[in-house]
Amino acid sequence: MSLPPVSSSPPSVREPGSAEDTAPTSNAKHLRSFMRAFVATNYLLGKRRSALAAGTTFTDPLALTALAEITDQLSHGVQEHRARVLAAEVGRLLRSLGAQRLK
Repeated sequence: MSLPPVSSSPPSVREPGSAEDTAPTSNAKHLRSFMRAFVATNYLLGKRRSALAAGTTFTDPLALTALAEITDQLSHGVQEHRARVLAAEVGRLLRSLGAQRLK
């Protein structure tokens, strides 16, 4: 994943519809992807329930929402549900790493 370039101009000077104008959406997507990958990796390392989010210090509401969502999904009572969620997250992570040629 590559982050969008940092703008040298304040948001009030940016042109509407420019690439920089879509940065908050892109940043939200990256943040959500990061949180889901972080928790899925913790799950693979053997952490469960509240320990899945251990070590995070996020205060951003989007990060906290993504964190709660994936933590709840990987703490679900049905093993088949957890396996489906984990497989999807690992697949996303591997595709991302493959796209960046980090092997």
